[in-house]
Amino acid sequence: MASRQNRPAQSSTPLKESLTTAASKSPGGQRPAAFPDVGREEQNRKDKKNYAQNLSAELALMVAACLAPHYKKARIAPRPDGSGLEFTIGAKIDSKKTDVSVWDDAAGLILGVSIKTYSFRDFHGATKKKAAHLGRYVRNVKRNDLELRDEADVLHRRQPYAVLFALFFMPKDACWDGIAGHSSFAHAVFTFRKRTGRDAADAVRSDLFEKVFIGLFSDEGSVEFFDVQRPPPKNQPPLETISLADLIEVMRRDVVLRNEGVAPEERYAFDDPTWRIPEDSLPKGIDAEEPLDYADAITDADGAREDDDVESE
Repeated sequence: MASRQNRPAQSSTPLKESLTTAASKSPGGQRPAAFPDVGREEQNRKDKKNYAQNLSAELALMVAACLAPHYKKARIAPRPDGSGLEFTIGAKIDSKKTDVSVWDDAAGLILGVSIKTYSFRDFHGATKKKAAHLGRYVRNVKRNDLELRDEADVLHRRQPYAVLFALFFMPKDACWDGIAGHSSFAHAVFTFRKRTGRDAADAVRSDLFEKVFIGLFSDEGSVEFFDVQRPPPKNQPPLETISLADLIEVMRRDVVLRNEGVAPEERYAFDDPTWRIPEDSLPKGIDAEEPLDYADAITDADGAREDDDVESE
């Protein structure tokens, strides 16, 4: 397998390698044509399906590579060599796979990322009234939503503390194909909005993801992510998007929030830069004490020494 970008999140075209590799695995080493030649419609459909599967696998490797530097003690799948694609959670009667997983031996599945792609406009074959033509990106959106529903339900029932993200990748030209109505992009936003918003490990509904983002990409490999909880433009590209690097930070923040109860940036109030410790208010030698640790404060484990609670009895 070819070597991959070491820091894809820092690239201006983070999807370039994934798109190129997926295309190289297609017949002729080229991305399948959106509009098939006459008589090759069925073969074209199969080629598109294989391309979509290869692209999803490549994108999973890219996301895993972005997460790896931040979770050095966890087991991340897929692995850099391409093994471990689609990590399985559950037993035989209710197992489910996730495209990218971050597994902590103590906490279990702390982060799962499901990846869906929609790379080709819908092809409509010729009829008595219409010639064959390309349409929008809508045919498989509802099916993808139902797949995400089942995935979230099983994974959250098995791993209620897991933070689940869904990433739906589609070409950026999906943002302005609405003509008289809303665009394919807006249609996807409205479809997936009902699949997001799980905000606690004890939430009533298990069939929701914590967050769902649509990744709008170009043929050159640039990508920007849109949170489906935001209102989309009716028939234009969105302005309120984030980069891949920012998306990884959102994932990390939500994992911390779920496991520690507060986001890193909300842990402490802002210090007053003009305030000073009153003179002689602290005992001598206190600076030799071990620093107090946030993780120790929130843990339920009793790690205190026998003499630590004498003054508090």
